[in-house]
Amino acid sequence: MKVDDVPRPACQDIVSMKAQVPDAIFKKASTLTADAPPMLDMGAVQKAGVLLSNRSPHSLRGCEAADLINKAKRPILYVGASHCPEVLAQLAKKAKIPVTTTVASLLCRRLIPLAPCHLHAKCHGMGIFDEREPLSLHMLGMHGAAYANFAIQNSDCIIAVGSRFDDRTTGIVAKYAPKAKAAEKEGTGGIIHINIDKSSFGKVVQPTVAVWADTEHALQALEPLVSAGDREDWLKQCQDWKEQHAFDYVKAAGGQIKVQQVLAELNRYLHEQDVFSKKNVFVATGVGNHQMMACQFLRWIKPRTFITSGSLGVMGAGLPFAIGTQVANPEAMTILIDGDGSFGMTNMDLQTVKRYNLPIKMAVMNDDRQQMVWVWQRLFFEGRYISVTNSNPDFVALAKAYGIHAVQCDNEEDLPKVIQEWMTHDGPMLVDFKVVPDICLPMVAPGKALDEMILLPDRDAVLGTEEAP
Repeated sequence: MKVDDVPRPACQDIVSMKAQVPDAIFKKASTLTADAPPMLDMGAVQKAGVLLSNRSPHSLRGCEAADLINKAKRPILYVGASHCPEVLAQLAKKAKIPVTTTVASLLCRRLIPLAPCHLHAKCHGMGIFDEREPLSLHMLGMHGAAYANFAIQNSDCIIAVGSRFDDRTTGIVAKYAPKAKAAEKEGTGGIIHINIDKSSFGKVVQPTVAVWADTEHALQALEPLVSAGDREDWLKQCQDWKEQHAFDYVKAAGGQIKVQQVLAELNRYLHEQDVFSKKNVFVATGVGNHQMMACQFLRWIKPRTFITSGSLGVMGAGLPFAIGTQVANPEAMTILIDGDGSFGMTNMDLQTVKRYNLPIKMAVMNDDRQQMVWVWQRLFFEGRYISVTNSNPDFVALAKAYGIHAVQCDNEEDLPKVIQEWMTHDGPMLVDFKVVPDICLPMVAPGKALDEMILLPDRDAVLGTEEAP
């Protein structure tokens, strides 16, 4: 039986809320109506040459996007769910445009073809542009790179590719992209929105030019039309921000370890051992601090390799995602980065890992807390803590009870050798990393602009130097 022959639930990929929510709730005013013609109809455009020869009104209006890019002094590519790393890199390098990516949802049946609709994995923008490239500004947003957030706010031309201006990437919308909005009025820039879903246009941010297209087709069409211009000052400014505000953390006292430290060591091992050239590597996560820190401290180099629950924030999804990913990609390395709270919700699926001897490398970042929620209660709810302390089992004993090799690590001296054993073990393995709780920084607080961040130097001022009991 072929995958396509497997019966699908009627819900397929999308669960409609309209049965429970009145239609009027969904009918919100927009200056770009749902029935308006697309700015650039790419249905007939299969390659860039067609756009150059096609003189239809839609194609001519589509050239406005290239014109804005060429006029801009400080453009940035803001990339979400997409599937064309080669053409994206080609355009970015040709036009000298920095690239930032999102944790933006994309349903992936290609990755986990047999998953039912309610277990779809989410693939994300991470890795669509190799983060080792100088033009990469890594992830932006609420817990994204400060340098990416600064670049968005100072850019005169934001090219949104497959992204949807989620609130986690915009901050308060009224203060979003002030320089791009000013450039739009002057005719020297603005916001270009490329998306295959035309209902996303104007839903959050009104674009200067909306390009209704598959992202690959759109970028193929734009690439011959864009030029580099004089952007050396802009690239230098982005690089300066990148150096001044690199992801970092305050080390724990007494040789104890933190999530960031574990991830940084894992990242070092993966790249120094050139694991990515030897096999496909997928990373699945639960939801919480460990998820955002994985975005920050792992360098993503290939698209559709970060399997996590983005905007929905489904705790407990990490282990099922890892199982589905490993089953669909039996020759790949699948790494699970989970938190103790998320892992506690679905760890009974260790029996599935053992039953099929799935060689998943599982990490539990165990700080005995729902730490992200704890931080929010501390900062925004006057320290009124509720349901944020976990009573965890012995995760090593639990894994061993299922016949899975497991060890614990709680100090920086043992960390490198534990990482090596974990990554090279033949078969499934779990590591219980006993980590010191920490805040995930940078952080854009509720009601703040994207560049109004809590940064690492602010840590003690906002969190205090002593933790509450």
